[in-house]
Amino acid sequence: MDSEPLRPADDGGSAARQRAEKLQAAGLKVTAPRLAVMEYLESNSTHPSAERVFADLRERHPSLSLSTVYKTLEAFLRAGVCRRIAGEGTRLRVDGTLHPHDHAVCRSCGRIFDVAAALYPRSRPPAQLPGGLAVTGVRVEYDVICSACATPGHLAIGVAPHKGKNRPDAVRAGVRTTNSTNKEA
Repeated sequence: MDSEPLRPADDGGSAARQRAEKLQAAGLKVTAPRLAVMEYLESNSTHPSAERVFADLRERHPSLSLSTVYKTLEAFLRAGVCRRIAGEGTRLRVDGTLHPHDHAVCRSCGRIFDVAAALYPRSRPPAQLPGGLAVTGVRVEYDVICSACATPGHLAIGVAPHKGKNRPDAVRAGVRTTNSTNKEA
């Protein structure tokens, strides 16, 4: 099968230029796969796994491999271009939103919500923890049951959350919902 070389989407050039500058400022070489993955992360707020990034990009970029996506995401993580987030399972999941925010993870469906950090201000973290551990940042992750999964009485201790399939997204002030579930490619 003949495949075209990997190219970022044509957006008039300014966004592609900004992405290239962002990669260079992070000390990364500008490559077509890196530009495509960065564009995807900037336009996608679902906290995707590497498998999801690959599945969503491979139709437009048939020469892209899953290995390249993993290597690209790892390079982005090391350079601070995106951040690793916890999710269910052991899959690498990333967040392309770098502005200060926390996460709320529904323990029923796995959906991850961005929560504006300013909504719940916290005190300044210490510069160092015992054992000589230098603090470089703080992340807050709330364990939640989203409104789509909530059923009367399930929030009581020891009661299992709702496992229904068709749950609408909930959008509340300061909380951005995503459709990231455990149904990854």
